[in-house]
Amino acid sequence: MKILVVDDDSRIRQMTADALRDNGHDVSEADCGATALALLDENISVLLTDVQMPGMTGPELADAAQSRYQRLCIHFMSADTGGIPVEAFRGRPVLAKPFTLSELLALVEN
Repeated sequence: MKILVVDDDSRIRQMTADALRDNGHDVSEADCGATALALLDENISVLLTDVQMPGMTGPELADAAQSRYQRLCIHFMSADTGGIPVEAFRGRPVLAKPFTLSELLALVEN
């Protein structure tokens, strides 16, 4: 499974990507929404994005990505949703930071 991990915090992005790679996934990384959109293609199965990022929020990225690739599975991860209304997530799951490896794998593999 090809997963795109998006987080402006390089430590969290790298730890998450490494954990997914260690469990057999093909992972790409982006530090912001604009970079994520540039990397996004039909081979990516899962978009795992932080919620609060400069320039473009996770929900904004998710909406832009979903408009291009309707079959894309989208999940969020966040320590704080920053007051973004629940409707912006469109029913997509939000993995609370900090999370365990088993929580991460359960989210992206289901």
